[in-house]
Amino acid sequence: MKSKFLKLVLPAFAILLAVGLAFATDEKPVVQQAHYLHPINGWQTVNVEDACFTGSNMACKYDIYQLYAEESESSQALYKN
Repeated sequence: MKSKFLKLVLPAFAILLAVGLAFATDEKPVVQQAHYLHPINGWQTVNVEDACFTGSNMACKYDIYQLYAEESESSQALYKN
């Protein structure tokens, strides 16, 4: 009796554990720093998602200000898809 119970419960428990752990992983976005030129306060730094450094379609902005990779308007302007 005990042997039949273990043969049934242990594989079921292993499957439930594997499925539960598969959903337990969480991919965290990489946060990077970008810069924008405020007309009064000068260059400001903000945290942005990694997508701003790899895209090409939509400009990454903070409020109405274009974000740049470095504190210079001649540096790379940031875009995301």
